[in-house]
Amino acid sequence: MLGFLWLLYWQSVGIVLCRRFLNRYRSIVRLWLGSVFGSALSQWAPIPFAFLWGFSFTAHAAGALLGTAIAAACLLSRRNAPCKNDSPEGASSDRPLLYLLPPFWLLSVVLVLNHTLLPVDGGMYTGQCTYGDMAMHLGFITSLAEQKTFPPYYNILPTARICYPFLCDSVSASLYLLGTPLRWAYMLPMFLAFAQVYAGVWFLAGEICRKKSAPILAFLFFFLNGGLGMIYFIRDYSLHDLFTGFYKTPTNLTEKGMRWVNVIADMLLPQRATLFGWAVLMAALYLLFRAVYRTDAAAWLPAGLLGGALPMIHTHSFLALGLTAACWMVGSACREGINGKWLANWCRFGLTAVALAVPQLLLWTFRSVGGNESFLRLGFDWVNGGKENFFWFWLKNVGPVFIIAPIAYLFADNRQREIYSGAILLFVLCELVIFQPNTYDNNKLLYIAYLFACFLSADAVLDWLEARKSPLLRSAALVLLLLVCGNAAVFTLAREVLSGSKAYGYELFSADEVKASEFIRENTEADALFLTDDNHDNPVAVLTGRNILCGSPSYLYFHGLDYADAQRAAQEMLTSIPAFEEGRESRGVEYVFFGYSERAIAGNILSYYKETYPMIFSSGSILIFDVR
Repeated sequence: MLGFLWLLYWQSVGIVLCRRFLNRYRSIVRLWLGSVFGSALSQWAPIPFAFLWGFSFTAHAAGALLGTAIAAACLLSRRNAPCKNDSPEGASSDRPLLYLLPPFWLLSVVLVLNHTLLPVDGGMYTGQCTYGDMAMHLGFITSLAEQKTFPPYYNILPTARICYPFLCDSVSASLYLLGTPLRWAYMLPMFLAFAQVYAGVWFLAGEICRKKSAPILAFLFFFLNGGLGMIYFIRDYSLHDLFTGFYKTPTNLTEKGMRWVNVIADMLLPQRATLFGWAVLMAALYLLFRAVYRTDAAAWLPAGLLGGALPMIHTHSFLALGLTAACWMVGSACREGINGKWLANWCRFGLTAVALAVPQLLLWTFRSVGGNESFLRLGFDWVNGGKENFFWFWLKNVGPVFIIAPIAYLFADNRQREIYSGAILLFVLCELVIFQPNTYDNNKLLYIAYLFACFLSADAVLDWLEARKSPLLRSAALVLLLLVCGNAAVFTLAREVLSGSKAYGYELFSADEVKASEFIRENTEADALFLTDDNHDNPVAVLTGRNILCGSPSYLYFHGLDYADAQRAAQEMLTSIPAFEEGRESRGVEYVFFGYSERAIAGNILSYYKETYPMIFSSGSILIFDVR
């Protein structure tokens, strides 16, 4: 209950702030922006105090007191009267959102519920898309809340400080620390973030698109993205493969070059940094667009505040915002000329964002990126790498939008070209430069370019339809277009819903592993070091937050970390008695967790553990030894 109140409290503070400083906006827009600011504040509030008191209850209490003081000052200050933007006409333009948001949000809630540690016969299950990433995020959450060390270290490589944007997980760690069960601590912030992303795309489309109905079409283009992948299920695969095979969906069929995954199923649901980052990014882009193209003076500073909060929520979103802002800044300078007002406005945004972002980049991001050859390197043609014809690769992945958007851009006026210049820059850079160890992760920038392409395409399609005289032709063309654009997404999302069911789900932790995790939490020190295998679904690291000698390379490699020595030591200690005894002393191993993965590689060493050290837990195939 205390964790839920924490979340609700910061939502209220965010709404109060937006009511005070963005009072000229429509009520529904203020509600959305207030929710985004509230979520960002809930992530950031304990952080300054955590440097003093760790990620503790004290740090959270201090953050809440500061928030109370800020909210009280806003409530007591004088507020300007709302202006025309709160008109009935403005409100009526948001009416379609009332029909779009509920079904998409409810779908997301269902997916989160049946993918997040679903209890089945004492074990914990998940769905297809979260089988890999969820374990890492849960490990961040439990280790931060259990160990309370700040700045935090990887509990799957205890010698390395976390460089990943961890605030997407700290928001759940706060709830877990305050007594919320782990499953609900993971899910509750996601429910809010999904609603914020959906609303953010809607409101941003409402500002950028020219046609009144274009935001509806752009919304569907973006969230039901998928391309032409169903052609492979007509020819080479069956629907049985689609609904039961592991990653045999029409939007994620690697062997056929289908890599343009559906944003709901494979970006927002499994990748928490992307989900929480896009929630903030959409709001920042909305405010910045209004500042630049609507001469909304009140929007410059809040856009900068949200931008500055982004690096440790989602670094890719921060980069996308920065590149888009740079293009808009150059465009506005060409239109208006560089004068005092222009400079003052951009300083309000830029200096605010930079002042907040630089400490994060220096403390966390650059420690990982600096001097690491896995980051910022040349790489042409994204994941295609010349294997297929460039145009066919993008056409089959993106679908009709890949044809519509460039043609629409050619016929756009100068103002529209300026607006979409950031999207072009993002696409070109992602085709030439790889920004992280995993080439595929460039899609975190490419999807922002695609979002703007959806806006542009929606306007172009409606222009073409309005020129057709026959209502029947217009309706038929629109239905056909949506069918071609969205059919792969519908099948992918249906598969994802099914994969989270009891019958078709994936076991993440067995009943014995859950029992062992409960024992570890109750009977070992929060910072205890365990020797385990390096499997990604490691119950010690994920469910208890304890340290293990070395975790999954699939996480550590793509974070650019040097884990080879720790991995070699862990594997040797699990297979060799002399190596175990040497490593136990030199590396400070305190407990050995012996489960399914360890049994698969350990050979005869188990008998040595049993003869030499006390066994403090046993359930099924799970044994725990105290080797201190």
